[in-house]
Amino acid sequence: MGKKNRKQQHVDVVPATTDDSPAVIDSPVEHHTQQEDTSAEVFLWLLAYSVLMFTLPFLGFYGVRSWLQESFPHLDLFTVNCWSVLTAVVVVNLVVAMYVLKAFREKPPPPLEPVQQDEDDEPEAAEPKKEQ
Repeated sequence: MGKKNRKQQHVDVVPATTDDSPAVIDSPVEHHTQQEDTSAEVFLWLLAYSVLMFTLPFLGFYGVRSWLQESFPHLDLFTVNCWSVLTAVVVVNLVVAMYVLKAFREKPPPPLEPVQQDEDDEPEAAEPKKEQ
């Protein structure tokens, strides 16, 4: 009382053209020409953004701190440090936003080619056949 395995038949349908002009068929998938990202390139971008994330907040902190101490000598140390820390936090967030923006602007990888199997090489049915 087992089910019979039937091979599915694939029928290609070609639209008929009524006029004498040659048929123009547009490909539904757009192929992007993109160089493949190697792991070394990805690692270098990660390293570059890591260096920026480490150095730019320090530069921002000490730059704003020295600017505030020279330009506004009447400010107390707590206020100067608060503005300096705020600058460092904003710089870190800008570096992270630049990294995310770079990730969003990357082109998607080309679609994978479907693997075609021969009809003779179809895998066995999931249910084992019962012998009568």
